[in-house]
Amino acid sequence: MKIIEDLSIEVPDTNAYHWDLKGYSKESNETVLFYGFNAAANKNLLNDYSHFKRRAYFNNWAPCEFAQPAVDDDSFFNEVYSICPYTSRWLNDKEGDNRYRSIFYPYNAKIVPPTLEKKYDVIYHGGVHGQEHVDCLNVMKAFNYRYCTMTSYINGTTQAMLPFATDVDLNFQEKVNLVAESKISVCYNIIHVFADHVPNIKSQIDWEKNEAFSEVGKSNIAPQFKTRIHEAAISRTLNLVMKDKWNIIEEYYKPDEEFVYFEDARDLREKITEITNNWSKYQSIVDRAFEKSKDYQIENFLKTIQDYEM
Repeated sequence: MKIIEDLSIEVPDTNAYHWDLKGYSKESNETVLFYGFNAAANKNLLNDYSHFKRRAYFNNWAPCEFAQPAVDDDSFFNEVYSICPYTSRWLNDKEGDNRYRSIFYPYNAKIVPPTLEKKYDVIYHGGVHGQEHVDCLNVMKAFNYRYCTMTSYINGTTQAMLPFATDVDLNFQEKVNLVAESKISVCYNIIHVFADHVPNIKSQIDWEKNEAFSEVGKSNIAPQFKTRIHEAAISRTLNLVMKDKWNIIEEYYKPDEEFVYFEDARDLREKITEITNNWSKYQSIVDRAFEKSKDYQIENFLKTIQDYEM
């Protein structure tokens, strides 16, 4: 399978740069896989492979594209692999086809950190997009915590919360190593739908039939699996995950066996206290998650696509 990347408009040093998918490319005259946010819009690149029988595309940001004023045309591809199972089902129902296929978010084993001493109680890394993230930082500051984020490519709310940050502008591997030095990683598998996004989503035919959009116009959140789940699992760090309407994490990891849920800020505080005070009790969950994470490495990702029946 030939693999083609276009990372020209990706934020530098983010996930796509560390998959090293291009390094797995093999000569083929039949199957090609594109990845990178700009890949579907790069007409010159697409034209070079229009004669291939299998033209696949990896979309690792779904369902975010429907929040934009215009959705990129992916009709060039006869297979679109997406991390949002709800959006894949919705689009297949609309087309009466199976062109959209759900797949897990991959990672490259090269990023797996060594086993490091647990110096910190809890970590959150990423942007601050909603009240739950603000609550998280307010809870964590009572513990020996780490909060790492960037100082560029961030929204106004994240900018306002920079005083809470303990580490900024780490490179990708430094961030993963910091996770490995923490007992708990807090994660939210949701994205926020802002006011200017709502009309764009509602302009889609049968938008309300996509389960991912069931809270649009209400709480204005949507599900999205976050790769920081894998990053904690490979770091032998406990995933403490906010329970939501979809709980998409359960497609990949088992609750109470490979991660732990919390429900609100009060529960988050109680769970952090319980886990940090009784860390050894949670070692089996950490160990099982570490083993499960191996299923989501790049080699299995590519094999899933290669073996998928047309």
